[in-house]
Amino acid sequence: METLFFLHSFLLFSCVSSEQRSFRIVLDHISTKILDTKTVEKLSCDVEQISNRSYVNCHMLLNREVAKVDVRNIVTFLKPNGQEMKLYEGRLDACLVIGSFQKNRLVNLYSKHFRKFSNLECPFKANFNYTVKDLYFDEQDLPSFVPFGTFRSLTEFYLNQTLATRLITHGKVIPRL
Repeated sequence: METLFFLHSFLLFSCVSSEQRSFRIVLDHISTKILDTKTVEKLSCDVEQISNRSYVNCHMLLNREVAKVDVRNIVTFLKPNGQEMKLYEGRLDACLVIGSFQKNRLVNLYSKHFRKFSNLECPFKANFNYTVKDLYFDEQDLPSFVPFGTFRSLTEFYLNQTLATRLITHGKVIPRL
């Protein structure tokens, strides 16, 4: 459900135009780790490549109700010349993002994708199957220029103020064929 948060960090570029994008975002792998087994029973995410698009499917089951969800995200980008740079580091209240329109363009675009899933609302329920299927990020939502290279996203989820899960996503920005 929350694995594509890192892609929204690309929105830090200021201009979005309507012309066709000359790049594609490809997610290679998502690894998950549960750090708080008292709260999170199951968490798994996988990536499927269908018709030149990366789709993410995630499943989560909680052992207890979660009223507060904070997300910390760090995105690093590796240019083809080997230079690494931090694109984004931030922390936000995920419950605010899921449930409302935000003035911040980056946060609002992120929340738009998750409003499609009606089972996402705070507080998160115990013993409820939270599933997000076929989640993708449309390159048209990004600026017209994004540099080619690989990226890594570290996303940590704090449930009720406790670090509960960590997701690491590897992907790349490649030319559109």
